[in-house]
Amino acid sequence: MLKKDSYKKLSNFKVLLIYPNIQMCEMMPYSIGLLTGILRREGFTVDLFDTTFYVDQVNAQYEAYHDYVQEFNWKEKGAVHKTDLIKDFHKKIEDFNPDLMAISVVENTYSTAKQMIKSLPERMKKIPIMWGGVFATFAPHLILRDNIGDYICRGEGDDAIVELCKSLAMEEKPEKVRNFWIRKNGNVIKNTMGPLADLENAPLPDYSLFDDHAIYRAMQGKIRRTIGLETQRGCTYTCAYCNSPSQVSLHKEEVGKMFARKKSIPRVRKELEFLHKKFNLELIYFLDDTFLALSEKRFDELYEMYCDFKIPFWMNTRCETMTERRAQKLEEMNMLRMSFGIEHGNEGYRKNILKRSLTNERMINAFKMTSGKKYITNGNCIIGMPEEDRKLVFDSIEFTRLLPQDVEKTGAFIFAPYHGTPLRDLAVQKGYIKDPDSICDITRPEDSMLDQPQLPKNELIGLARTFGLYQTLPKSKWKYIEQAEGDTPEAINLREQLRKDYQSQEGKTLAVPDTIDA
Repeated sequence: MLKKDSYKKLSNFKVLLIYPNIQMCEMMPYSIGLLTGILRREGFTVDLFDTTFYVDQVNAQYEAYHDYVQEFNWKEKGAVHKTDLIKDFHKKIEDFNPDLMAISVVENTYSTAKQMIKSLPERMKKIPIMWGGVFATFAPHLILRDNIGDYICRGEGDDAIVELCKSLAMEEKPEKVRNFWIRKNGNVIKNTMGPLADLENAPLPDYSLFDDHAIYRAMQGKIRRTIGLETQRGCTYTCAYCNSPSQVSLHKEEVGKMFARKKSIPRVRKELEFLHKKFNLELIYFLDDTFLALSEKRFDELYEMYCDFKIPFWMNTRCETMTERRAQKLEEMNMLRMSFGIEHGNEGYRKNILKRSLTNERMINAFKMTSGKKYITNGNCIIGMPEEDRKLVFDSIEFTRLLPQDVEKTGAFIFAPYHGTPLRDLAVQKGYIKDPDSICDITRPEDSMLDQPQLPKNELIGLARTFGLYQTLPKSKWKYIEQAEGDTPEAINLREQLRKDYQSQEGKTLAVPDTIDA
């Protein structure tokens, strides 16, 4: 049991959580809500600096480019900060005077966070800085290289951040805290990972540090009160474009446990009841990598529980996890929207490069199962992956043209080679990424870090611009779409004409004459 003076030391220890989100992108992160709850349960004082609503050159803006994205008016619910991000950041530190700054980053938000830390005056740089998140797990050496922090958390931070804070507050030796790589006296101490976090007994997520309007998120042309919820953490599939396989192998090696695990349905209900009562939710955003990767028994238990709420929700899953029965019950649960991971339309490429053994027939059948339902179904494709060429891109386009008519048009994301993914390793090995330590800082989706001889970057970007047009319009128009792939004024004008037909006519009554010239 802690002595009275120890409790005082802990309560006087202040942690500033920093969330360097891309402008107006994503929602209140579950990780920040969870860490706030964990730290407050242990008696620490916590505050937050969130960059989401800053329209600032420091904070990169993510621009949607898919033709199928529905328009919405953010001014209905949202607000932006018109003040300077860096000045406000400095003021927050000055006013709060933290004993530790904890930053959670994914790879494409790292540059924003790095600029924020580098901007600090020398007196503020003396405050200990902890980095966490997926990027910190798989590229800790790069954060240490940039000399912007001394504590890098690998893996889950649920328990690690508590141990670090206790160690610093009690003036003990933080270099022994598990999960951390720590810089000390010019050397780096590389600690192994500790036990996995206890998901069942974690505190309920605490979002009270966020601005009131941070609860809102755009979905299908409407701004909704939205919260992210996890029913499981991690994934057992081995997709080469994802870092989940690396999470599994890393934790198996250092912890000897399976990283992927599920919360009990009673625990999910407890979180859902708490959050709905507090926020009167209009949308649940299930954070699970593969929502339907569960047994029939667990699915039925989840179904029975969720039917007591029937809050509209979004989820992502794989085609092989869908059945006719599940497709029907998801409608009864009041699902609003779902996404299938297509990734690629060529079976051989999908199996050999992406490590996904599934036939096109099985995938198309999954889409047919969800066709005609009240919810919206769409699929996700990725282009510009290692060893892909123009013909393989068109295999994905041809696949999407076989989907039921009421499936929302997919569009395509350009491959992002994040650290910790097997496909990044392949791209480096093949020389498609020249610098192995380069960071995937792509805040504009119309870009690529890979420049392959068989699929040059400019050609890839042109295909990304027109993927939805190729997917939707008759093949008699493909010669015009090819002319519209470029970035010349003529190509842009032609693309706009084609897009009007794509969006307003849905490819049924063509507004573009066969004689059009680019």
